Formats: sequence, structure tokens, C-alpha cells
Amino acid sequence: MLGKIARALIRNEAATYRAQGLQEEALALFRQALASSTGLPADVRTSIEQEMQQIEAEMAGAALDEVQQLSEEQIAVIRKGWSENATVDELVVCANSLLALGRYDDALLEFSKSVQKGYSPHRVIGALADCLVHLHEPQHVLGVIVGLTADMARSNKERYNIALALAEQMWKTGNGEHAAAIARRLAEYKGVPRDYRTRLDALLKSIKSSKTLRTPIPDPDSQTSVARAPSGSIFERIRKALSSFTASR
Repeated sequence: MLGKIARALIRNEAATYRAQGLQEEALALFRQALASSTGLPADVRTSIEQEMQQIEAEMAGAALDEVQQLSEEQIAVIRKGWSENATVDELVVCANSLLALGRYDDALLEFSKSVQKGYSPHRVIGALADCLVHLHEPQHVLGVIVGLTADMARSNKERYNIALALAEQMWKTGNGEHAAAIARRLAEYKGVPRDYRTRLDALLKSIKSSKTLRTPIPDPDSQTSVARAPSGSIFERIRKALSSFTASR
């Protein structure tokens, strides 16, 4: 069991490490102290664990600063070194790098460019969904998708397909509120191709069975049509845009 003098020495040594920016060493010192002593008073153990948490928080903050600094440098290199002549593969590599750095807005832009140049959106549907979830609240995500798919696909049918695929992906990754927000709107339109309707019905069934959603999916009979929204409202504009998904088949 560590005595008071030994504990004081360990704390002084850990403080020296922290002052020198050696958080890992300070953390290792405390871990060793806890592992080598099974009879520590509860208050002493709690105090050491709290200090360890503070060190871990310092390390997390330093890592975040490093990533943010790196991302700025990365973006500067990309914007300076690449031009409109970038290949599709280069755009996808760029987008994935930005995504890994947590630069979701920049990554989404590069993914969109790659799709506009012919890259299949379904090959990056997971990345697109990840960006959208991080950037937009559930109540806003559909409006963003409408604009995004307008640039990505010429076919209204394919735009609907991309929106549905994004909702499916969001559901798979545990982003149920986003998935439900999209699925609710997609379910309000008639004339959806049968294969898409089958997928949408399966998604809606899974969502309706969930016990974790803040806003449950209503039954079809109780749904309020988007078409009844006041003219000129954001919902009306979204309704008109989404209507084009099924306008041409």
C-alpha cells in the first residue's frame, strides 16, 4: 500500500511530467500506482482517478488542436495544388482525406464534385450520409439533400433513389432521427417505382418499430400531407422539389 510520502512523490513527479508536456508519462505513473496498490483508501483512489481524467482531457484537447491545424494545412495544399482538371479518383481521395480530418463541409463539396464528374454516388453513400449527419439537424437534412441530388443526378428517379439510399444508410449507422425525417417525406408521394417502394416500406417498418425515436413515424392515415403546407413556406418548396423525384419515370 502506498504511504502518504510515496503518494506525494508520485504526484510531484507526475506534475513535473505534465509541466513538460509529457502527459503519457504522467498517466503511466498514476496507472502503475493504482495497479501496484490494492489497499488505497477510497478517497485517495478517487483523487488519483480524477487527476488521470484531467490528464486524458488535456491529451484529447491537444490532439484536437493538432487535427484542426493539420486540416487547415491539408486544405491549403489541396486548393493550391489542384485545379478543375483533377480526376474523379483524385477528388474522391481528397474527399476521404477531408472526411477523416472531420472537415465534413469540405468533404461533402469534394464528394459532390466527384459525382458530378461521373463517380457513382452509391459508392460513397456512406461518406455522404456521414457528412450530412454531422452538418445538419434532422429537420433540415431533407432540404439539403434536395439541392445536393439536383447537382448529382439528371434523372428524377435517380435523385429519389439517392435520397432513399441516404436514409437507409443513416438508419444503419444509428442516425434514426435523420433517417426518419427523410423517410417521412419520401412516404408522402405516390407514383414511386415498385422496387423503391419495397425498400421504403422496409425502412419505415424498421423505423416504426424503434423505441428510441423522439418523434415516432405516424400511421399513413394520420399523416398531414406536405401539399397542405402554406404556399411559399420551406415545406412547400421542399414538397415541390421532392415532387420532381417521381415526376418522370
